Amino acid sequence: MRSLRFFVLICLSFVAVFAKDVPVEILAKDISALDGKIIAQEDVVIFYEDFYIQAQKAIYDKNSSTIELFGDIDFIKGSRYHAIADYALFDLANEKIYTKPFFYMELDSRLWISAEESCAQKGIYELDNSIVSSCDPADPDWRLEFSSGEYDTKKKWINLYNVRLYASNIPLLYTPYLGFSTSKERKSGLLRPSMGMSGSEGFLYFQPIYFAPDLQWDLEIVPQIRTTRGKGVYTTFRFVDSPVSKGYFRFGGFRENDDYKQEHNLIYKNHVGFEANYERSELFSRKKMGGKDGLYIDINWLNDIDYLNLQESDSYKNLGNIVISRLNYYYNKADHYLGFYSKYFIDTSKTDNDYTMQMLPSLQYHKYLNSFLFKNLLYSLDYKYKNLYREEGINAQQHEFDIPVGFYFSILDDYLGFSVSENIYFTYVDYSNTDIWRENTRIFRNYHKFSIFSDLIKPYDNFLHTLHLTSSLFVPSYEKDIGYKADFITVNSEEKRMEVSLKQYFYDIKGNEFLYHRIIQPVFYSRDYKYGELENEIGYKINSSLSLVNDLFYSHENSRVSSMTTTIRYNDKDYSVRLSHFYKDNINSGDSNYVSANISKNLSQKYKLFAKIDYDFSESYTKEWKIGWSMFKKCWSYTFSYAEEVKPVLTSAGSSSITNRAIFLKINLIPLGGVEYTFKESTQYDKGNN
Repeated sequence: MRSLRFFVLICLSFVAVFAKDVPVEILAKDISALDGKIIAQEDVVIFYEDFYIQAQKAIYDKNSSTIELFGDIDFIKGSRYHAIADYALFDLANEKIYTKPFFYMELDSRLWISAEESCAQKGIYELDNSIVSSCDPADPDWRLEFSSGEYDTKKKWINLYNVRLYASNIPLLYTPYLGFSTSKERKSGLLRPSMGMSGSEGFLYFQPIYFAPDLQWDLEIVPQIRTTRGKGVYTTFRFVDSPVSKGYFRFGGFRENDDYKQEHNLIYKNHVGFEANYERSELFSRKKMGGKDGLYIDINWLNDIDYLNLQESDSYKNLGNIVISRLNYYYNKADHYLGFYSKYFIDTSKTDNDYTMQMLPSLQYHKYLNSFLFKNLLYSLDYKYKNLYREEGINAQQHEFDIPVGFYFSILDDYLGFSVSENIYFTYVDYSNTDIWRENTRIFRNYHKFSIFSDLIKPYDNFLHTLHLTSSLFVPSYEKDIGYKADFITVNSEEKRMEVSLKQYFYDIKGNEFLYHRIIQPVFYSRDYKYGELENEIGYKINSSLSLVNDLFYSHENSRVSSMTTTIRYNDKDYSVRLSHFYKDNINSGDSNYVSANISKNLSQKYKLFAKIDYDFSESYTKEWKIGWSMFKKCWSYTFSYAEEVKPVLTSAGSSSITNRAIFLKINLIPLGGVEYTFKESTQYDKGNN
């Protein structure tokens, strides 16, 4: 009988509610009707639009279109937010909700609001004497207390007034107003500022201004002030114009104060520049056309290196003296490759680049290896054009042709292969921009190549081993050089030599490569010392955490290592380590010998210790080092670090360098954002003293 009564009352309640065209459904253990009101008690469940509501008692008034809720009230709106209260009043006709007391949590950001009472109309909550945080409500690490505010659930935006920031129970900051988004979607507004102090530059302040009116593009303007040094602004426009392309434009500048310019002997008062970057695949081609093409543009123009140095308050970058602009395009099919390349170089250590050689442009056409006449007779073709240009000094246009033609066959059931090839090379160079007559270069060369090789594969119980053995003999044949050859012209040249190589690869049972080894030894017949440099490269993935790569060149003539690069990586749940070492024996200009190391240690799920160092053994100085500590929780994070770096600058006396020492602090309150603060001290050195 009770269950039948429960079912009948539910049906009656549906009829009563929908009689006024108000989409409300009420379920409860005990439902009764009195004077135009429906009273539901015990385990009340209400469905209203996308609200799911639970309470101990509910009174629905058909005449006023209101619902009163009492005791242990839970509101769940779709998958967006969850609210708790002891008393609530829904005014369905005017779309108002009154709750007391009020606890609200947005499910995506985990941001919660606690207030004595709240009144909302059409999705906008008005709040008084409330608290906001995203940490554990029982004992939040941080919280914002404010006297009044409003939250727009549709726009996901909060405005707060008379705001006090607390870390635990310690007051840290007061602001009369704070507004922020609770959404992860891009929105226009002010981004997190960066602040700092520098002994030479004064107080540093960066305030990004962000505009995101469209999903396909945005604009970021970053004014900055360095109170002792000067002012500047940088603007970045980012865009996505198709599913296979993206790009950005950046331009800006910085104006030095007169006192700072004179004290540091800087050559420029204004540092200005422009950057453009664009990447696109399938520019003209489509998959159905059987080919693939791509465009890459990276344009960089600046009047000196400080245009880059001043873009960030904590730009721990080792910027070299050469800034390169590129414009590349390629089109690739099964049998043909076409490439267009341009490079423009700016040497920031010089006051002008009139003598800097540019490559504007170069072209390449390549015909992939193919057979003709019969199956085993193969050929390919490679053509290159280079326009080597500069304002002052001799220029050149170079054409190069490289045509190998070879015959390949195998014996012993393909265990042993042989090849004989004729390789034809021709280059022509046309000189210009010179007062002295230079006879154009014409070089014709060819060489024979004889090779014997074997490709072997053997499976084992736990791995697969492949072995590639090759021995090749290169024999120059005909050579004729005519005309003047400038020192910047490069040509293919071959000496009579034997080259023996071994390449082997090991794969686990899942087909993943875990070890490779490559060794090449050339033997020259026309040199006083016939053994060329031995190259030995090995890469070993020891386990899922540890890997090693080493590439070594050994000079038999000098009985020492001439070049070596080694990189060790280790990653597990507690440690991340990358150690790299580079060495080169430069006989005429001095050795290059430096090491770079990055290490981080997860002390727990929240805390991490990290460090970095780049040290130049040849010059006996540290290019950069940094040590720091970071903490991450779901509701907030911070990073604290100390760093020193050496950066190049251009003075009226020539190239120089500055050593920056900086303390860096970054605090992020999730999802509000945060602030960055840097204290920096700089010391300038003359060239050669750094």
